[in-house]
Amino acid sequence: MIGHYLGLASRYLAAHRKKTRLTITSVAIAVALVTGIFSMLEVFLQFSKTQIIHDRGNYHIAIIQPSEQEINMLASRKDVNNAGRWLDFGQVKANEINGAASAIDPSFAKNMNITLVEGRYPTGDNEIMIEQWAADKLYLNTKLNGTVNIAFSDKIVRNFTVSGICKDFGNMKASGNPGIFMSMAAADKLKKSLLTSELYVIEFKNRVNIAAAEKNIAETLGIDKGRIGRNNRLLAAIGQSKGGAATQLYVTGGILFCIVLIAGVMMIYNAFNISVMERIRQFGLLRCIGASPAQIRKLVRREGLAITVRAIPIGVLAGMLLTLGCSAILKYYNAGLFADIPLFTFSVIGIATGVAVGFLTVFSAVLLPARKAARVAPVRAVTGSNDLKISARRKRGWLTKLFKAEIAMGIGNVAAKKKTLILMVCSIAVSIVMFMGFQVFVDFLHSSLKTTKPYTPDISLVAKQGDLDGALYDKLQQLDGMKKVYGRMYGDVAASFDASKLSEAYKKEMGGVDVTADGRFVPPEKSWLISYDQAQLDWAKEELLEGELSEEQLNAQNGIIAVALHYRGRRADTTSLKLGDKVTIETRAGLKEMTVLGIVRSLPFNNKEKTLTSFITTEKLFRELTGKRAYQVIDIQLKKSGQEQAVNEIKAMLDSGTTFHDYRQRNAELDQTFFTMAVFIYGFVGVIGLISVLNIINTMNTSIAAKTKYLGVMRAVGMSGAQLSRMVLAEAAAYSLTGGIVGCLLGTALQKTLIESQLSRFQIIWEIPYLQIGLILLLVLAAAAVSVIAPLKRVKKQGIAEVIGSL
Repeated sequence: MIGHYLGLASRYLAAHRKKTRLTITSVAIAVALVTGIFSMLEVFLQFSKTQIIHDRGNYHIAIIQPSEQEINMLASRKDVNNAGRWLDFGQVKANEINGAASAIDPSFAKNMNITLVEGRYPTGDNEIMIEQWAADKLYLNTKLNGTVNIAFSDKIVRNFTVSGICKDFGNMKASGNPGIFMSMAAADKLKKSLLTSELYVIEFKNRVNIAAAEKNIAETLGIDKGRIGRNNRLLAAIGQSKGGAATQLYVTGGILFCIVLIAGVMMIYNAFNISVMERIRQFGLLRCIGASPAQIRKLVRREGLAITVRAIPIGVLAGMLLTLGCSAILKYYNAGLFADIPLFTFSVIGIATGVAVGFLTVFSAVLLPARKAARVAPVRAVTGSNDLKISARRKRGWLTKLFKAEIAMGIGNVAAKKKTLILMVCSIAVSIVMFMGFQVFVDFLHSSLKTTKPYTPDISLVAKQGDLDGALYDKLQQLDGMKKVYGRMYGDVAASFDASKLSEAYKKEMGGVDVTADGRFVPPEKSWLISYDQAQLDWAKEELLEGELSEEQLNAQNGIIAVALHYRGRRADTTSLKLGDKVTIETRAGLKEMTVLGIVRSLPFNNKEKTLTSFITTEKLFRELTGKRAYQVIDIQLKKSGQEQAVNEIKAMLDSGTTFHDYRQRNAELDQTFFTMAVFIYGFVGVIGLISVLNIINTMNTSIAAKTKYLGVMRAVGMSGAQLSRMVLAEAAAYSLTGGIVGCLLGTALQKTLIESQLSRFQIIWEIPYLQIGLILLLVLAAAAVSVIAPLKRVKKQGIAEVIGSL
């Protein structure tokens, strides 16, 4: 028994369980999308913060050259969690090996990831701590309680005792320059003039407004803004950075946030609109027995509320399970680094956002359908659904000339209902736009993060001066445990080309350049020339922007490869060379003209010296241009098994003129950083892709379920089961293909905008994503085909007499 007219809402939902389940699924999908995306984003920031602290240290700001008074006042602030002095003495000679000396307060050492593994932290005025790898005989050749002779910039040699040994730092180990940590007593004993930098690093407490605290510090202590440094990556991860890169990231995230919300509204609105439009007769009958338009609107809203209450818990749970999956992968991958982050990380923000968006989107989505329902005239109770209305306009029948009758009818049904077409297209297109928008982050991930690539070495042997022993390369190839051994030559050459190819910024930096009568310039600096063999050229194809990388063609055409992103202590655009440009290089035999046959984005290594630009060529041409014969660098990739034995055998071959660089720890740390980001970025894309497919399937399911009577009438007038299937499939394909095309066009435009505005500085060039478009259209059509299978079976099982009797 119904006590109130609003009880009809629950009665209707209970009587039409299949349709109710479809609508609940639509709402749950939208809520899962929002909850999953924002929960994953919050958890990603937690993991990202941990990763950044591991890579950069746990401090927020640093005061440069602090006075004793400033240190005392900063240490006493209530909003400071931890702080300490950090003194850097720059490059030193330690037992004749290049090293980096610094001192940090013991209380802040943990913040900078300095972990003691043996001995004790240095306290005496002649005590130091070194990394584990640095004690090796190839480097400092010492041990705990051993001695190290250190010469600072004043060239005076001082004797220190090793009081402790700490964990290795991947970057220091890769560079071959040991990190040496002095006691504060030892540092204070040295002259101030030996310091390269003096900092007071500060970690604020949680929930402190760091920008306001920084401003207060500057005003209270009278500190100039130029004396305040920031850990911008950490500040960006906790949402407290105002830097350009962080702002661009927030803007991009805001754009995608709006698209996610629009997608949620469109999914839910489409489901409710289909539900209302199929029930024209029901609302007409209610109007016949006295229901007012206001009561009809309340009834529709009550249905929306009832569906939302059921759908939101399902959507929230699904979204949180997706987040849990990402967290579990990272915890399993690196349990040590992420040990403090709980596995069951439930995002309050993600859940709250999902619930809020669920209610708001349902409320917004039912407004228009509720108004449509309220406007239904009582006479519609007699005429029934709009599905069976036939237009009075004369049909031209041009579709039947191109397709079979049933296919033409399916496409015609789509074209006849323009509002439904618009809704379906928008619902499908917005999912595709989201997917293609997030793909931009995937491109950025691969292009900007220096992850281990096919050419990344495990070990590098570098000549300190001159060339490596010519026989060393052959000996290394004979060792067990070698996966790949490849050499590289490099040198500085005087290279000139058309002066118009030099950037204005470079000309200004050089104070202008002299131009000869033929339009070429007199080189103000040398250019860096590197040799590649064919294997290295093949690896470089991943960075290729234009042209080809063929050793045979380069040798035949005197070819060189230009590098777009040149490094001069920082990234610098010094030239704008194009394919076919001529470059003249001075050799011992005179000038030699080379042709640019390729352009790569960047090099996997940098030159310490400032040069005009960088070029790559073959080993044959390099020897002709420079006269050099032996390698300056030999890179080695090791097999997975027996690495330590192989490393020991390599070390035994080396003399004092060779520097041994072990990149394995740094490579693992870079992979770890990449993997942390990749899990969530691919997680975002995966969630959007999955939800897009489910949305298409559910939307088509709902659409066909709403047309059950119409399909029954088609069977009643003689349409066979096969024809019915083809008609419905054609209709589903028309909806999906139209939505897919619109989505691909808008998604491509969004990709172009994001790449050109945000990522062009990384030399990421926008190209029409043909592969993405093709895969998306295939996936959309496949989803459409799958979506009609179950509802068609239900329609065919229904008796014709039953359908006719219900009209």
